[in-house]
Amino acid sequence: MRLKSKITIINRCTLWAGLLAAPFYLVLIISLGALEPGFSHLSMPMSILGGVPGIRGFVFNLGVAVTGAFLIFFASTLARQLPHRWSAKTGVLLLVLGGIGFIGAAYFHCNEGCINIFLEPDVTGRLHIIASLLGGMGSGLAPFFIWLAMRGQEKWKGFATPTLMAAILANLPGVTFWIMIATGLRLHSVEGLIQRMGFIVVLIWIFFITIKLRRLQSHMEVRTS
Repeated sequence: MRLKSKITIINRCTLWAGLLAAPFYLVLIISLGALEPGFSHLSMPMSILGGVPGIRGFVFNLGVAVTGAFLIFFASTLARQLPHRWSAKTGVLLLVLGGIGFIGAAYFHCNEGCINIFLEPDVTGRLHIIASLLGGMGSGLAPFFIWLAMRGQEKWKGFATPTLMAAILANLPGVTFWIMIATGLRLHSVEGLIQRMGFIVVLIWIFFITIKLRRLQSHMEVRTS
């Protein structure tokens, strides 16, 4: 197989990662959350699903790790279509770090009821928190830098402003959450939803950016064929 054909196949596979990330993650958390008695997506953190004993906990952690890998694959594809600017490199790096963070959070998962995080913190629990913060902050901040790289680029016309909006919406829940913690004004009934919303916005943004990347990739393949 020629080198060009191999590169084309790799590019298409990484594009599929961007398309599958959002539906895969949503199906994962919705289905496993529904199977866990008493679990609430509104009030409970997702990490609790990773501490469920048996196959369900394993599947959740594996799914989170796969989602992290999807982010890394998407970042590698996006990097090839962005201008060579510091903002593009920073945005791609943040996406990669975000993916690594989710893989780390899956590996250093909490135990049943997340006791090793909330009640009796241990090394694994602390590493889970660090990895989760890296995953959330990396993936959340990346769109800001990607937006800076897209500005003024003709091929990204129409995508720069939505990327900025996605960046704002992705970080707003996190900022709200930390303000609540700092002020003591906790909203326990919806904290689980707040935790999820930021990353879901990022995944939806990735989905639509990947559609654009597929078009760019198709045009490139036509020109080089």
